[in-house]
Amino acid sequence: MAVVTISREYGTESEAVAEAAAETLGYAYIGKELVGEIAKRLNLSEGEAQVFHQTSQGRLLRVVDRYTCSIVQRVVDREHGCLDDKDYFETTKKLVENLYDEGNVIILGWGGQCILKGRPGTLHVRLVKDDDKKIDYVMAHNHLDRTAAKKLIVREEKDLQSYIQNYFGEDWNDARLYNLVIDMGQHSAEEAAALIAENVRNISGR
Repeated sequence: MAVVTISREYGTESEAVAEAAAETLGYAYIGKELVGEIAKRLNLSEGEAQVFHQTSQGRLLRVVDRYTCSIVQRVVDREHGCLDDKDYFETTKKLVENLYDEGNVIILGWGGQCILKGRPGTLHVRLVKDDDKKIDYVMAHNHLDRTAAKKLIVREEKDLQSYIQNYFGEDWNDARLYNLVIDMGQHSAEEAAALIAENVRNISGR
């Protein structure tokens, strides 16, 4: 039994890698679906939960602060007040810990490499790619020109980095957070998945 967390730079085909690794290993894959579970736990719509996911990363914090009370239902067992990013973070953390307890799962994002840091039976994976190759990928898949693609990458990666820094006090580029770093400029999604599966089998003794 093992748990894989995947942290990724933007434009590294992370969803394809996670899905392929899950299929190879016979594991569950938890990425965007976790938004739905958080929404269920907090009595929110998936759209509202997704907004709060972005907020907790820092980009929309000031905006959401202004209208949170009008779009977010009160959290169960709280008589007054509205959901804040701490509620969202604590719920996410608990869910990731529950997934760890279940085992045999691949968790894409959500700070899993920090939440489960040092836990036995975990493989923390980092997906990286050369900047020019990321830009080319985003241009092709998001139908953007080079300038717009570069801006999108910078914005998204700033959000991801801020989330890890704000809630865990960690640098998402710190190699010590990861057991395996894969250059997605040198590997296909299927090759990356095979590398992940090989490492999982090593830590699982299979």
